[in-house]
Amino acid sequence: PTSAGKTTLVEYLAARAGHRCVRINNHEHTDVQEYTGSYAADSDGRLSFRDGILVQALRRGHWVILDELNLAPSEVLEALNRLLDDNRELYLPETDETV
Repeated sequence: PTSAGKTTLVEYLAARAGHRCVRINNHEHTDVQEYTGSYAADSDGRLSFRDGILVQALRRGHWVILDELNLAPSEVLEALNRLLDDNRELYLPETDETV
């Protein structure tokens, strides 16, 4: 149900357990790169891979709330599939790395 405090409850539990909680809002224009990351120019003008918000949270051991996931495009859901199933890992093809 809407406005029932689900997100607040998870954030509270994360704080009580000593974890940071990262909330990722989804919508029909959510892009996989927002989750995983992309190449961008650094201060010297060289291209380097910058982790997306989900990858940053995974590396740091944060709890993650995928809010309004039902609104995310199918390509986002496909990218998250291995993370949300028994494998519990996220493959980054840009860097050939598994997180």
